[in-house]
Amino acid sequence: MNWLRVKNLNLSLAAILIAILFCVLHLHAGAVNAKSAPIKGRMQFGFYDLMSDRQEVYDAQILDMDEALLVTLTREDDEMFMLRGRLNEIRRKNGRVFYDYVPIRYSNPNNYQLIYSFIDFLNHNMVWVYPMTINKKPLVIGQSGIMYLFPLDS
Repeated sequence: MNWLRVKNLNLSLAAILIAILFCVLHLHAGAVNAKSAPIKGRMQFGFYDLMSDRQEVYDAQILDMDEALLVTLTREDDEMFMLRGRLNEIRRKNGRVFYDYVPIRYSNPNNYQLIYSFIDFLNHNMVWVYPMTINKKPLVIGQSGIMYLFPLDS
């Protein structure tokens, strides 16, 4: 087994998870100020394996529901694929926010391999993000070092 390839795949999966958590954290931070209606967010992300020349693109929907962040992943080209899970905030420590994943539903009839590794990572690891504000712009730093600066709406 090529351990370097597995290590690079795990780092890629961690980076994508953290990107999703950036959006979740941004939605969650905005929801603290105004809890009148649930807040939704959408983004698209993909997994890419250059060695096998494969790619998998997914649509992510994140819904802030007071005590839970509901994450739904779907594919435009496969109506049967669905991943739904809940991100629970475990704790806040030294400015970091720790999350744990609780699966709700998973349907992968076409056996997409790259997403399977991502789900395995979610099920067995707690992830954290470090939210901050610089010049009135929200910035989130993830555990792998990835940074995401949110654009401000005008």
